[in-house]
Amino acid sequence: MATRSEWDIQKTEAASTGAMITAEHPLAAEAGARILREGGNAVDAAVAAAFAMGVVEPTTSGLGGVAWCIIRQPDGTITTIDGSGAAPVRAKADMYELQAGGSAGMYGWPMTQGNAQNYGYLAVGQMGALGCLCHALERYGSMDRATVMRDAIALAADGWETDWSLTLALGLYYDRLAPIDASRAVFFRDGRSPLRAPTGLEPGDRLVQRDLAASLRAVAAGGPEVFYLGELGQAIVRDVQAHGGILSQDDFEGFEVRERPPLGIDYRGVQLRTLAGASGAITTVEMLRILAGFELSKLDPLSPMALHFIAEAQRRAFADRFTYLADEAVVGSAIYERLASAEHANAARATIDPGRATAQAAAVPVPPSNDCTTHVNVVDREGRMCAITTTLGGAFGSGVVAAGTGIMLANVMTWFDPRPGRPNSIAGGKRILSAIAPLLLLKNGAPFACTGAPGGRRIMSAMLHVVTNLIDWDQPPQRAVNAPRSHCEGEALLLDTRIPQVSRDALAAMGHRLAPKVETFASSHFARPSAIVVRGNELRAGVGAMKSSTAIGVD
Repeated sequence: MATRSEWDIQKTEAASTGAMITAEHPLAAEAGARILREGGNAVDAAVAAAFAMGVVEPTTSGLGGVAWCIIRQPDGTITTIDGSGAAPVRAKADMYELQAGGSAGMYGWPMTQGNAQNYGYLAVGQMGALGCLCHALERYGSMDRATVMRDAIALAADGWETDWSLTLALGLYYDRLAPIDASRAVFFRDGRSPLRAPTGLEPGDRLVQRDLAASLRAVAAGGPEVFYLGELGQAIVRDVQAHGGILSQDDFEGFEVRERPPLGIDYRGVQLRTLAGASGAITTVEMLRILAGFELSKLDPLSPMALHFIAEAQRRAFADRFTYLADEAVVGSAIYERLASAEHANAARATIDPGRATAQAAAVPVPPSNDCTTHVNVVDREGRMCAITTTLGGAFGSGVVAAGTGIMLANVMTWFDPRPGRPNSIAGGKRILSAIAPLLLLKNGAPFACTGAPGGRRIMSAMLHVVTNLIDWDQPPQRAVNAPRSHCEGEALLLDTRIPQVSRDALAAMGHRLAPKVETFASSHFARPSAIVVRGNELRAGVGAMKSSTAIGVD
């Protein structure tokens, strides 16, 4: 029987009897691990890694982005910290001119004139990442800002040798960076060619970000007030407004970080804790509630029936998401409570035909999510757990580096529907509806897993697969985060081509319209989760095999 060659990219699993960290870049993981070795706790290490990620992976995160955090304390208390963004207070529902056809951005909204909703100065909005990280450190860390930010500052000031991932991103997204003078000055040699990674035959370039180093030093010395009430925020506002943007000082001064209790459910005897409110967590929770009524453990994870049930749960949860959800202050908290309830899941599950796909088109298909988000997991020696997800929105956010600051600004407006009169339409000061879904899993209240993912809307389906892989199929973390997955928002069912052909044929026979996808180093069809699993005295970690993601154990 003839066969063809296929990708088979692997990474080993990291193990430790002390503490563990995962991050999307080895230099950031090492920054967090160094903090753990010096006696810092999980929050110290996670914040250190998150700050470093904004330097070594400017594609995905930074001071100009947004962030969310979930923390478990050694005494079992759990809290979440919301550093999301919002539309500028001057934003209006009809601020963008809609194009006659086509879609754009990672959420597939209708195209706007000049793609102004997604790239450039009119895409910039309120940014909360710095507020989230500093709040987490101040309330739950044990080290000062200068110590925790030390590696991020050094990496920005001294530079680091560009790697293949950044070089690839600079080539892929040249068109959104090149029009911005300050962005070209940072990321392109002589303002023309993308920085080059070493090839083994030719040396690479160093990415030195002196303006960003100065901004980080200012934050380390003066705290988030320097950003939200002081000179950094003022510099950003001046630059954005000078180029036609509507961000104002009111947007900085009006930012408030929110700390709130987690959203929690039980899934097959495991306690799941995640973000409450306008995030991707609510959709993942709804999916899991629906799946709780099926005995998945009796099925093979890549069998047609398991994949059918998972696809149908995704389809229903996404339909609810697109129909009802937006900023809680606009749509109310009652809808979130209903979508997270067992009663709603029971009703949704009753509509699933075990042998037939549902004909339902919930959303406009969107392209694979680009490198737009990053995630850090840490579990320390005391059982403290910290998961932080931070993002710039799209890859390199708006494409705008604020002149004189080195800070890449998120395209916050990409999260809103540019069509007026819809739940998630634009309004001044309205908070974003994000796809972020960091999770903590507990068994009898004790740590079991700390997990999360970057990857746009694919985060929600990825977290569903990670939870079922860990709980229903008892997979080790490296396998659980890299196993073949699916994603279904409506009519099309995206399937990893590593799923056996016999299963794909059976799903097609059930009526699913299949969209097979090959995951590559440049794509994120199914997001890029990572996880730390606690089993007795041992911590084991799994990270994405196709990226630079790294896990480091500290004994």
